[in-house]
Amino acid sequence: MKSGLNRVAFLFKPRYAHLILLVLVIACTSVGCTPSTTWTKVFEGPDYGAFFDMALTQDGNVLAVGATNHLHMPPYSGDVLFMEFNLDGDVLWELTWGGGGYEQAFSVTPAGDGGYYVFGETDSYGAGDRDLLLLKITADGTEDWFQTYGGENREWPYGMLRLSNGDLLLYGFTEAPAGERDQYALRVDSGGDTIWEYTVESSQEELVADALETEEGNLVLAVIIEEDGKLVELDADGNVQWEQRYELDGWQFASQIARTEDGGFLLVGFWMDSSQQADTWFARCASTGELESETSFGNPSFDDYAFSLIRLNDGTYLVGILENGMALKRTDEDGNILWERSLVGQSVYGAAALIELESGGFLVAGFVEIIGGRSYDAIILRTDAEGRVRE
Repeated sequence: MKSGLNRVAFLFKPRYAHLILLVLVIACTSVGCTPSTTWTKVFEGPDYGAFFDMALTQDGNVLAVGATNHLHMPPYSGDVLFMEFNLDGDVLWELTWGGGGYEQAFSVTPAGDGGYYVFGETDSYGAGDRDLLLLKITADGTEDWFQTYGGENREWPYGMLRLSNGDLLLYGFTEAPAGERDQYALRVDSGGDTIWEYTVESSQEELVADALETEEGNLVLAVIIEEDGKLVELDADGNVQWEQRYELDGWQFASQIARTEDGGFLLVGFWMDSSQQADTWFARCASTGELESETSFGNPSFDDYAFSLIRLNDGTYLVGILENGMALKRTDEDGNILWERSLVGQSVYGAAALIELESGGFLVAGFVEIIGGRSYDAIILRTDAEGRVRE
């Protein structure tokens, strides 16, 4: 069986490398749903490594963030990438940000003043190795300020959550001096100053993969711990209220978390048994974290697992999958698949970010693995309301 370290590396290093099929699709109308333009844009070469997140702008466009050069192995190089698109897929502007080292952006959220918070990693600035990076930019992508967080060893960013009072929760893992990976989360104010820091020293590998805020203002962390998943609830001051670990057969852990209608939690992520076939894990938990049900599903020909999740306006869920062909699955709270789509060509694509559009359809942003499996190209597309990209 693989070690926990190798497992996490596997989670972010897909195994397939095939020819890239670039698809450019244009407007089409589907029966029984709101008409919408559909399109796909792929950006190739070292200036475009991956999109990891996106946010709608105040003027109805979309800001995608990621990296200019996303590599599996050294030598690492690249900068934070910002690109703004209109909903027809036209590029309005693009900018990069970085120093002499390696920077990537993994999350973006509106700041409330027309600008944005961008969260990622840097080894050009900070205390040592790679550190967490919080960058505040204006509406046109100009730097307002930036802060770094972390110590002499490596910190790895998984995501950022904008809280109801305007604070931010930053999360991922921090490496201990002996190399262990420990849970790491920080609450910072709107100016980037640290309010509190949460970490758990452990002999096991633990990392915070996702988080949400409850109606009461508490914070629920989806944690990967060795081969298992775990939920941890913190109060607004960072104190642990409860935690639940799910020790099931095989490997299973959540990469994404969402709220259910009854106040519980929906988890999606990664599942694998002794056959070494990776599938998407789907679980429901009570409001205090107890596991109520769990299942897995996937393509029997390929490894696949959940990479993004949003709760839709009608109470169903859209899951973005990392697999051959970039898959979307729409489900109910019990894991019943309402429809599933394979959006693009026969290569490994990661659906890293999802947005439901009020006019109908979805935006999907992510990356495609290029020949040789060492790096990626950036991709963004728009589907119709049934998750289709029509030629």
